[in-house]
Order: sequence, then C-alpha cells, then structure tokens
Amino acid sequence: MHLTLLKLRCQQGFTTITLMGVLAVGGLLIAAGFAAVDPDISLSREDQDYKQAYGAAESGLQWYLNSLGTDNNYYTLCSSGLPQPAPGQAAPVNPKWDNSGLDPRIWRNLPGESARYTVELLPAPGFTQCVPGNQYSMVDPNGNMRLRVTGRSRGETRSVLATLRRRNFIDFVYFTDYETLDPAAYSNPVQAEAACARYRAGRVGRGCTEIRFIDTDDQLGPVHTNDNFLVCGTPQFGRTKRDRVEASNGTSPWATDGGCGSTPDVRGTLQHPAAALGMPPSNREIANVALPAYKFRGKTIIELQGTDMRVTNRVLWPDGLPRAMALPPNGVIWAEATTGTCTSTFDRTQDYSDPRLPCGDIWLKGNYARDLTVAADGDIIINGHLERSSGGDGLLMGLIANNFVRVYHPVSRSDNNDADSCNNSTGTPRCRW
Repeated sequence: MHLTLLKLRCQQGFTTITLMGVLAVGGLLIAAGFAAVDPDISLSREDQDYKQAYGAAESGLQWYLNSLGTDNNYYTLCSSGLPQPAPGQAAPVNPKWDNSGLDPRIWRNLPGESARYTVELLPAPGFTQCVPGNQYSMVDPNGNMRLRVTGRSRGETRSVLATLRRRNFIDFVYFTDYETLDPAAYSNPVQAEAACARYRAGRVGRGCTEIRFIDTDDQLGPVHTNDNFLVCGTPQFGRTKRDRVEASNGTSPWATDGGCGSTPDVRGTLQHPAAALGMPPSNREIANVALPAYKFRGKTIIELQGTDMRVTNRVLWPDGLPRAMALPPNGVIWAEATTGTCTSTFDRTQDYSDPRLPCGDIWLKGNYARDLTVAADGDIIINGHLERSSGGDGLLMGLIANNFVRVYHPVSRSDNNDADSCNNSTGTPRCRW
C-alpha cells in the first residue's frame, strides 16, 4: 500500500486583506453619506418646527377671532376675567411684552400637539396697554385693532401681526337696534322703555310707534338693523349689489302693518338673519376721526355755504362772531361738551331756552357741496333749510348725535292743538305741527 502525502500550500491571507479593504472603503462611503445628509436632517427638522410654529400662530389668531365672533366686546376685557377656553386652561391673552426678562405670557398648547401659541394685545396710540372697559385703548382713530400672535414648536417661534377692523355703525348709512321710536320721546319714557325697547315680536300690541318705510323712502347705501324693517309699498334698499342690506331679527327681514303691502325694491345684497351688531357706548369713535381744527367744544352754530361754512363758538371765540372755514378735508365735524358730561337735557316739550351752552350741541343749516358727517356729543338741531348745493345730487349728509337729531320747533303742547296750548319762544302766537 502506497501512501502519497501532499504538501499543504502556504496560507498567505490575501482574501482577508481584500475583505478588510472592501469594508474600510464601504465604511468610508457610509460615513461620507451621513456627513452629506446630516445638515439636511437638521434643516428638515428646523423647517418642520418653523412650519409648526407658524401654524400654531395662525391657530391662535383664529381662536381669538372666534372669541370675538362669540362676543363682540371680548377685546374690551383685555387679558383679565376672560372665560377659560377649556376646563382648567387660562386664556392665552396677554398685555404687550417688551421681550425683556422672563417671559410672562400665558401659552396654550394645540390639542394633541407640543406646539403652542400666545396672543398679545397691542394698544392704540396714546396708551401703554389695553385698559379693561375702554375700547379706545385698543381701537385706533381709524377703527383698527392690532394683535401679535406667537407660535412655538421645539424652540422655534414665529409671530403673526394682525390688524382687525370690526364692522360697526359707521359702515352703514342707516343703522338701528330697534325699529321704533326712542322711549325718551314718549310722554312716559319709563313705561315706553319697558314696553318698546325690544324687538318687533316682543313689542307688537304694546302701543309702540314704529318706523315705516314707504314708497318715497330710499336707502341709497348699506343699511343694517338688529330688528327687521316695517315696509309699506316699494322703498329702495341699496344702490348696487355692493351695498349690504342686513336685518337680524324676525322670521322675515320685512314686516307689514294694517294690510299694507310689502314689496321692497332691494338692489343691495340682502342678508337675513344677519349677525347682530352691538350698539356703541357713544359716538366718540367719530371724534377720533375728526381733524383737530374741526373739533369744537360747547354750543356750535354752523351755517353751511357750499364748500365753506361759518362757525360760531363762544368757547373758541368769546366775541360770538362767526368765523369762515372751509369744509373739513375728510368731511367730519365734531362738537363735545366742555365739562365732559352735559347734565341738562332736552325734553319732548323743549322751548329751546338754551340752558345748554356748555353742551356739545350743533345748530346746523345751509347748503353743502361736499359729502359731510356732522357728529355731536349732545344734540344736533336743524334750525333752517339743510340741503345739497345745486348739482350735488350724489352728495351724502350724515347726522350722528349722542342724544337726538332734532328739527328746530320751539313749541310745547298741553292738551289741545291750538294757540292757547302752545308756548313759542320766538313770540309768534301759533303752533305748527
């Protein structure tokens, strides 16, 4: 038996060296890949946080707008006494922060998210912060209100600056809360207040004097009532579709009385039921729009003369002589009481003995050749012809009094409609009705 022994070959390890080289190169490629994409990962994360922070800010703005939609006066509460947005959560509404020191702002998380938002109230010019109950601390002379809403996500913050302007009575050529005579104009104001200061369905049959729109009554512009309109015939509402015609109450925007037909000529865009608009506490929003030279104090007598006017005001000019002035460039005239509050009020039997010199009353007559808004802290008394100048068919005159707009009629009546029952301060022994 022959045995053949084969000599084993020498093992030099060439395969191992090759494998190690391949692994090393592969490792370098992987490292290079991570190095290449690592900045993109960081940028992607930052971009995602940026978008989440911005989205949170937008959500905060929508939340505040929804709060305003629920309560028109929400902003007058400022940041105190606000209802909780959810049980156990404080409303994320704050005074303006100057970014110094620790962040005092209240934040609110988005539902199910780590992103959150906060709202800052930016005060109107002349105020350092929102003052509860004072709408002018937030609303500037142009009727604008500003917010800064900030969103935050993983350290990224983004802010949205929002300018809001709420629709209010100066957006309409005709605006009412109740479509009935003011209770103060009844013989028994207290009784009338109880019976008539309510919307139409609640005052039917209570002896209230209603405002009626007949064929010759044309509302050539946007109109709004928190009530509904009593129509007899075909009065026009609005000029074009751009004019809003809004009624907030009743089963229909129109009501009829005594079998009178209701076929209004609606040329604007009718909305019923429209959202009710809160009555302003005063007409001082107009005062903020008037230019300084056209802000008068005390009794102011104005005679319009086309594009000019003659003004008598003893507070400004004690000699009692009228001064010539051009009509205001922005079309707004304002008069306010000299003492802040006028305690002497006209009643329904006013004889115009003029105890109201300190009051912000405007006595007005003449013709005007430009659009004009006349507003008074007290009453506006029309004591003569008030009409457009020749060729001024498209002109508008707005009369807005904190109390009443009156036609000068210096008589009072007791029981009968005759001369013996009248008191005329001018000395003419007769009554006119």
